[in-house]
Amino acid sequence: MSELKKYNGRKYEVLFCTEVLKDCVYLELSDRTIEPFEVLAKATHYDEIGKVVFDCYKEEIPMHLIKWFMAEVEKENWPI
Repeated sequence: MSELKKYNGRKYEVLFCTEVLKDCVYLELSDRTIEPFEVLAKATHYDEIGKVVFDCYKEEIPMHLIKWFMAEVEKENWPI
């Protein structure tokens, strides 16, 4: 799954990923405007503990993008 959105002339993507060694799946919010792409935030669901962990990698992420990212996370029906 991949979802693209434009905001203030920049392209952003929410990408669904898996990490078998850590037994988790995650959604990643990244700025896809210029390579190398910058990961802004990540929501990881760990199967073993049944929890979601949120990480932000940039201090200033527009609230509009955070709301969009959280809406995408909620679509996964993970326990938040």
